[in-house]
Amino acid sequence: MTQTLPHPTPRPRPPVRHAPKLLSRLGQVLAGLQLAKETLTIVLLGVPLLLAQPVLAPAVLPGVVLYLFRWVMVLGRLRRRAAAGIWLFTLLDEVWGLGLYLQAYDAPTSRQLRYLKWNVGLGLTFTLAALAEIYYQRYRERQQLRRALLRVA
Repeated sequence: MTQTLPHPTPRPRPPVRHAPKLLSRLGQVLAGLQLAKETLTIVLLGVPLLLAQPVLAPAVLPGVVLYLFRWVMVLGRLRRRAAAGIWLFTLLDEVWGLGLYLQAYDAPTSRQLRYLKWNVGLGLTFTLAALAEIYYQRYRERQQLRRALLRVA
């Protein structure tokens, strides 16, 4: 005779105190602009570099991972804190990519240098603007909380 065990009752979830703070619309737009810039970078600078020196393929993996995370940011499904971390890693990746590109080519053409200048300039602009927007949102929320606490007290 087979004895069936009673199903364990699921534990109730604790009530959520606040909704997670997601990326703002401006943050999504900045992520989209960065994504478009990175797509052009891959086509105009990355592919020719990897064709010339395939040994550098593992060095571009962090940028590819950030590229995939950026899609999640554009869709707006990422918390603000995680987005700030991704933008900080993007800042490091921009500097890393610049150093890697300048070390890989002995004498880049003027066209490649022009692409590189625009690429790094736009990348740093979008990244710093996105970080500033995230930290401004945090500052504004803290000020609102401080005002609310002072009103109550």
